[in-house]
Amino acid sequence: MDNPVIRLGRLHQCTFEQALELKQRGFEGYHDEMRKHYPNFLPAATPAPGALNRLLDGFGTEGIHPELSIVGYVNDKPVGFVFIAIKTVDGKKLAWNGGTGVFPEYRGYGLAKLMMQEAQRVILEEEVDRAVLEVVAKNKPAITAYEKGGFRIADRIVGMTREEALTAPFLTFSRGNEPEGIRLQYGIPEDVARLPFYRDKVAWGCMWHYLKSGESLIVYDAQDKAIAYALFQRSRKADGQLQSVMICQCEVSPERNDRDALFRLLLSDLFGPYDVPCIRTIENLSMANPEVIRALEEAGFTLNYEQYVMLLEKEEKQPE
Repeated sequence: MDNPVIRLGRLHQCTFEQALELKQRGFEGYHDEMRKHYPNFLPAATPAPGALNRLLDGFGTEGIHPELSIVGYVNDKPVGFVFIAIKTVDGKKLAWNGGTGVFPEYRGYGLAKLMMQEAQRVILEEEVDRAVLEVVAKNKPAITAYEKGGFRIADRIVGMTREEALTAPFLTFSRGNEPEGIRLQYGIPEDVARLPFYRDKVAWGCMWHYLKSGESLIVYDAQDKAIAYALFQRSRKADGQLQSVMICQCEVSPERNDRDALFRLLLSDLFGPYDVPCIRTIENLSMANPEVIRALEEAGFTLNYEQYVMLLEKEEKQPE
């Protein structure tokens, strides 16, 4: 294409049909690329009917702001996007890059770089305290583009799955066989928000405020002090049988010297009963806790992907 005219706009200036095409075509080839790096990557099948409704529902669930989200135009055709979500949580303004994509035939024109620079400007203009995004660990060009947009790698995260029944208890403990004085309590995601060891630099979908239909599991010691927690989502079939369990966070207080045992206690309670086949998933879980990854590998969980969490944080003004 000779001398293409490139400009930037906002998502709210597009029609619904254009927004849907941006989402569908901007990610074209993404799943193939993921499978190239991670052969076990199997995205959930998305039937064609109702695609627009799902897109709009997703914008609401994820907190995407169309008036802030960037659209890249080539010769007045919308061909690229950066979806931006913003939410204030406990007085802190958070933002998320909910996806960056360019139509395949328009890649290589520098559009992604321009959109990321504009996204950084919007984030700074909105006085966001922390912006977060997730990127495939082996996607070096995307990582470089995000770094040029001011983002820095903060954590490595992993997705793992096992659908078959667990043939043997791979964890040290099970319900009714906990260490003396230990108490487990289920609750809502917000229950973990103010724990001193709550991990807040995580993937957007793993933050407590995102998991509206999720649950929490907190482990307390004999002095009724919280020492470990997990954030997760469960679904059941119409007959009440367990269909899936997805763990998004699994943390133990750094003060504990029995971290491995406590991690295994959390996983044991959430992934049991062992003899029931269901979809057991780890979603964007921090790899900063090798004890969890080791326990899952022992149980036969399959690696689906590895990603980075990247952050852009507001610079603190130094006192004059």
